[in-house]
Amino acid sequence: QEAASAVLVSVGRRFLNKVMEEILGKFQPGILPHPFVLRTFGDLAAANVFGMVPFLNSILGTLLPMLGMAKADSMKCEFCYALQRFSESIQEYLANLAEAPD
Repeated sequence: QEAASAVLVSVGRRFLNKVMEEILGKFQPGILPHPFVLRTFGDLAAANVFGMVPFLNSILGTLLPMLGMAKADSMKCEFCYALQRFSESIQEYLANLAEAPD
């Protein structure tokens, strides 16, 4: 799972739309995602800031209502990890707004 996540992040640096299309298919509202889906989202946000920030609105819209469903500590940690990486990517995006493609 870790290796698969790393491959998706590497490919997502160049082909983010294709990677997000596949991952978002596994990310359904009301169903807790696999922990590595959250980790992959977070790592993608760090690896491809300008590509991922536009996706964050829809990701967070689906993710935030699920926060209360996370009961296991390991799942809570993955939610925190993803939210941390999302926050860092937003900060980097805003710090380099002149380079933003949109």
